[in-house]
Amino acid sequence: MWFDLKLEARDGSRHHVRYNPHTSECEGLPLLVEPGIFAAVPRVAKDKPLGKSRAPRILKIQLGLSCNYACSYCNQAVQIGDATVSKLADVAQFLTQLDGWIAQAPEQIELWGGEPFLYWAKIKRLIPALAELFPGVAFSIITNGSLLDREKLEFIAQYDIAIGISHDGPGQHLRGPDPLDDPDKRRWIETLLADRPEKTGFNAVLTRQHHDLRALKAWFAENVGPDVFVGLEGVVNVYDAATAIGTGRFEPAELNSLTRSIFEALVEDPNAFGLGERIDEFYASLQRQRPIEALGQKCGMDREDTIAVDLRGNVMTCQNTGAKGVHKIGHVADFDGIALNTATHFAFRPECMSCPVVQLCKGSCMFLEGEFFKQSCANEFAFNMGIMMAAVWHLTGMVVVGVETHH
Repeated sequence: MWFDLKLEARDGSRHHVRYNPHTSECEGLPLLVEPGIFAAVPRVAKDKPLGKSRAPRILKIQLGLSCNYACSYCNQAVQIGDATVSKLADVAQFLTQLDGWIAQAPEQIELWGGEPFLYWAKIKRLIPALAELFPGVAFSIITNGSLLDREKLEFIAQYDIAIGISHDGPGQHLRGPDPLDDPDKRRWIETLLADRPEKTGFNAVLTRQHHDLRALKAWFAENVGPDVFVGLEGVVNVYDAATAIGTGRFEPAELNSLTRSIFEALVEDPNAFGLGERIDEFYASLQRQRPIEALGQKCGMDREDTIAVDLRGNVMTCQNTGAKGVHKIGHVADFDGIALNTATHFAFRPECMSCPVVQLCKGSCMFLEGEFFKQSCANEFAFNMGIMMAAVWHLTGMVVVGVETHH
């Protein structure tokens, strides 16, 4: 499917670029094309379930979904009732089971909540044992930063854990209390940033109320420091009715301002908020002509080598879902019986297959359906269109002012 990108130069003249996101062919951009060889990826659907590999590259361990905050757009909120409640003794059982289903060391182990540090006793037992079993593995934890203290900072340093602090800057009130307003909590966050700047940063979510990236950058520069890394978890997706009528419901004018905000931030700084990697990937897709058949979902949870488990060995769709409901897709004790049958690859969604930014978006959340998916899709389109516009601008100095299907 070809699209006609209408560009406007600084002198007001109009130009055109033809782009096919299915084949990554592009006519009109100054990029050297060197086609690569790509393997087609498996495409999951409810009637086409996928299994998991005994050699996971990424192991996501869900400690539980309990949290001391109540984000207004929490993607786990509707799953809390389906989450298992584990005991400290389950850590030993989990570690004992590992030999039965993991064939080789993962590259990365992620510990997830809820708020992971509510499970501090489990973390203290789990990570040292995993570090001994898998020397050199990379650990990471996403936290709201409210429970840090000296003991945790020493532990983080000892096991070289990468820490992402979820914080929305001027929109933090949509998450909950701001730990930076508490002198003790701020002290530990600032200490962590000072001691481990390469392994610590903030992650923000863009919402209807707060998606001005200049304001976001200015807030962190003023309240934390000009050099702190602030990345984006992305734009809010819609997982429940409250988000659908609240923080996730962008009006058309707000979707336009979201696109413009992304575009302007990346024009000013092509690496802003870590999005430079997205631009580079887009360029690479054009240069190597990556076909759409080689694309999996954006979260990566449709990959066989990416697995989410809880401490009782249950395997879930992803770390944000509970294992007592429909998102339990198996158990490590019956590894060959694991079947990801709760998701839909974007190839089976007509709106994705007729979208100009599918190579950037990669399908939004793979288990959303109906109006929740439709609304999330609109948000993702606006977000990723801003990235595409910036990528084109950096190559041509021209602004994308329209996109039409090319017949």
